[in-house]
Amino acid sequence: MEPDGPHIRAAKFDEAELLSHICFRAKSYWEYPRELMGYWLESGALSVNPEAIEEFLTCVAQDEEGEVLGFYSLEIAGDESNLRNLCVLPEFVGTDIKATLFLHACATAEESGAKSLSVVSDSLESGFYEEMGAELIGQRIDSTPVGERLMTIFRMNL
Repeated sequence: MEPDGPHIRAAKFDEAELLSHICFRAKSYWEYPRELMGYWLESGALSVNPEAIEEFLTCVAQDEEGEVLGFYSLEIAGDESNLRNLCVLPEFVGTDIKATLFLHACATAEESGAKSLSVVSDSLESGFYEEMGAELIGQRIDSTPVGERLMTIFRMNL
């Protein structure tokens, strides 16, 4: 990696399949039930397509060799923004890559006029957002064909 961390750049449309793979691998790190992982795979719930890269601001973190290590996608609507994805390859969990991507997303949202950034996160990953300074503002239950999941909702004032 570069001395100051990974290089962050806009995602390319032809990287959609790679980003889908990273998203699935990132979820697999948390050891979700096999049935839920299968549902996500079959339904395409974790898929990133070129249209999503065009619709939502999507940036990748890459190392000095150009390998993509993680990504985020951001929806900006006026003075509000929503972090739709924040995924890193499992072998980089515990490094600063996820934090670097999150802070880049916050800065990008702020530069675009947003006053806050919201995140709906699986409860397994909520500790990360708390550590980054986001405020827990609620919870919700998401239903899937294989059961319910507790989701946490965070907001980061920019």
